[in-house]
Amino acid sequence: MTVVAGAGPHTLARPARSVTIGTRRYPLVLPRLGDPRLHLAGVILTLHVLGQTVLAFNLSVAQILVSLGTAGLVEAALVFARHRVIAWPASGLVAGNSVAFILRVTGTEHGDWWSLHGWWIFAATAAGAVLSKHLVRVGGRHLFNPSNVALVACFLLLGSARVEPLDFWWGPMSPGLAAALGVITVGGFLILRRLRLLHVAVTFWVTFAALLGLLALSGHCMTAAWHLGPICDGSFWWVIVTSPEILVFLFFMITDPRTAPYGRVARSVYGAGVAALAVLFIAPNRTEWAAKVAVLGALTILTAARPWLERWLPVPGTPDDDPRRFAARLLRWGHGPRPLVARAAAAGVGVVALATLVVVAGTPVRTLDPAAGTAAAAEVRRSAEPARPRPAVTLAPGAVPPIRVDTTERVASSIPAAEAELIARHLTENLAIQADALRRLDADLAATATDWSWHEQLADRITRARRDGRVTVPTYDLDRAVLAIARRPGQAAPAVMVTFTGTRTDTTYDLRGDRVLERRSRPVTETYEVAWIREHHLIVSDRLPPRFRPPVP
Repeated sequence: MTVVAGAGPHTLARPARSVTIGTRRYPLVLPRLGDPRLHLAGVILTLHVLGQTVLAFNLSVAQILVSLGTAGLVEAALVFARHRVIAWPASGLVAGNSVAFILRVTGTEHGDWWSLHGWWIFAATAAGAVLSKHLVRVGGRHLFNPSNVALVACFLLLGSARVEPLDFWWGPMSPGLAAALGVITVGGFLILRRLRLLHVAVTFWVTFAALLGLLALSGHCMTAAWHLGPICDGSFWWVIVTSPEILVFLFFMITDPRTAPYGRVARSVYGAGVAALAVLFIAPNRTEWAAKVAVLGALTILTAARPWLERWLPVPGTPDDDPRRFAARLLRWGHGPRPLVARAAAAGVGVVALATLVVVAGTPVRTLDPAAGTAAAAEVRRSAEPARPRPAVTLAPGAVPPIRVDTTERVASSIPAAEAELIARHLTENLAIQADALRRLDADLAATATDWSWHEQLADRITRARRDGRVTVPTYDLDRAVLAIARRPGQAAPAVMVTFTGTRTDTTYDLRGDRVLERRSRPVTETYEVAWIREHHLIVSDRLPPRFRPPVP
């Protein structure tokens, strides 16, 4: 996301001030108000403030400071060692700012302002960004976008269990999100217009939107930690192409003038190439994590190819360096009587070939269950079919509690009222079946109402009851319930959580004498996770996702 190159001889000339250290004077280079890097820093810092206050980024202030401090110190040290100049590390701070803005360490929660969780990951990534700029150079310019190549290396080396990029979806539309979109769009437009790079962003977005639309039409789906179930079709396309993260990427990362090729033709090819490669990388994957890394990885590859693009494409500033003229020359087949037909045919062949490649690349994942990659779904699918069909349950009038849907969690999915009422009915039935299974010591019966870890707990209770000769059976009289969709850490799918209040009666039976030993009633508030399995919403766990606070029914 670095806008201009790091401090080099051209940025260090004619320092206005100097400082004396010991007996030697060193030139001092301070920030200039006209420096585009300062403008970019202002945009990203504004987004950081919004992320910490109203957008609930899972990022701490301490992690931001570690990234900024590491990148700034490494940049300042390298510039001093090379030029004996004390310079404001503008490029280093922008790189560190960018790393902190995009990088997330799994387990960090919004509100832990001074958490140093995974601090070394931020420090290493920020340092790697700055070092890549100084160590990997071709033709007097750094080859890679510093923050981009460091982030891609971090994600690929550490994997989705430990790190992830910023989410595509930042939350429902709100004043805070509207402000963020305004800052990104207005700030990006002003900076790119000044740098004359707006056409790179436009070329990327148009190509990306068209190819991703084709991928969506082919039936591609994606799973995400902020969405219940797979995201497919138009929703898949819309979420990605309008994502604030994609806007940040096209306004502030692919348009780095020191890593983008020179020349209008080369930059147009570069923008379209990043978009095409990003979609081709997204196609064979089905998780949001992979899609985000695919976009970042496409830029890494195209910046590595920059020297060849500049060598093969028209020289900047020449008459041939015009995208329309270049396209016309490229598509002209000889001097036949119908050049327009030949050009149209050539263009059509190229478009069809690229479209076919996108569709074919996504074919393998379209034959698989798009939700199978999520952690919860994988756990649930390990369970075998129950040994008997689910019994019919006759509920007394008023037994099913009224249920409302809580929408305070930052999850894009929603549960319709009719679905929530069905969940309340199934939960009531499940609790009745569970009580009957415990009373009969019948684990097969329990399997028709429960699954995953909750079924394992019931099976253990039945085993202990057979050994001890007694069992405690809970029955419920439910008053009301509330349904919430809770985010899990990392890339796991959200959980559907039901919290209810009511009266619980625990009856302890002596199995040997078939008599009641004790009966106690008490008011309770309990929370369970449910999942749609075998045509019913079954109880799968009583464990709460980290940081999830059950809403009050």
